[in-house]
Amino acid sequence: MVNFPTINRRHTQQGAVLLEALIAVLIFSFGILAISGLQGAMMKNTADATFRAEASYIVQQKIGEMLSKPIALGGYVNFPVNTLPNGKVCVIAISEARFLFRVTWGETDVNCNAAAFPNTTHRYEAVTSVVTAGV
Repeated sequence: MVNFPTINRRHTQQGAVLLEALIAVLIFSFGILAISGLQGAMMKNTADATFRAEASYIVQQKIGEMLSKPIALGGYVNFPVNTLPNGKVCVIAISEARFLFRVTWGETDVNCNAAAFPNTTHRYEAVTSVVTAGV
């Protein structure tokens, strides 16, 4: 009969708990890293949404001004916006009584009359018709 050497199971399991703990810490670290990345993206998107809402509000104000003073429709051209970082409003006459409003922010040098803006430009655009009775 052949005698096999006996293997002590206690010695073969040494370090397994430590290895499992290290793997658990690694998985936990990746989870925390992903959550912090999501929080950064959320902060950026929140700021962008705030700026878009402010741009929409500015356009609505200018449309209200144009409706209240239709005689001065040609006086609305380009002007800065203090509530947006590097904000600028451009009013472009498309046709008679139709206007394109472009609100840009975050860019240092933007040509409002350019047909196409670069993809990196933050902007809000609205087209409206200003029709008043008796003018």
